[in-house]
Amino acid sequence: MPDRIELRPRSAADLPACVAALREVHERDGYPQRWPVDPPGWLDPPGLAGAWVAVADGAVHGHVALVADGADALVLSRLYVAAAARGTGLAGRLLDLAVTQAGARSLWLEVMDDAAPAIRLYERAGWHLVERRPASWVGPAGRSTVRVYRAVSAYPHGRSGSG
Repeated sequence: MPDRIELRPRSAADLPACVAALREVHERDGYPQRWPVDPPGWLDPPGLAGAWVAVADGAVHGHVALVADGADALVLSRLYVAAAARGTGLAGRLLDLAVTQAGARSLWLEVMDDAAPAIRLYERAGWHLVERRPASWVGPAGRSTVRVYRAVSAYPHGRSGSG
């Protein structure tokens, strides 16, 4: 894993490397559950408010996006980290970046109920579980359950200024 990783806004030129990293994550972890017919389009969903990449030595090691959900809310989406960068804190850095970029807007996310590593990340970061519900999509194993989380603060990992 490279020593220096740059977090920056994603450009159109980054999409092939983002798709390659996503393919690795899909094959290793099953995220997304179904490989998209149009992977660059999947990374650029309707309502995209911004997307950021983690890059080192010309390779994309991580990705996160924010999607508009009404006038004052954003959805955290398309967060993934390539295998070579796992265990480095990169997912937390991308999560913190998304929270910072959301500013004062409400920020929420959905995660599959069986995605234990992602759930641990969000809960360690101070996100609050607000509900569990059937997924709005049907995965390879049928309809699954998702957890819905809301960010509670713009402080990294949910820390407040009091401690």
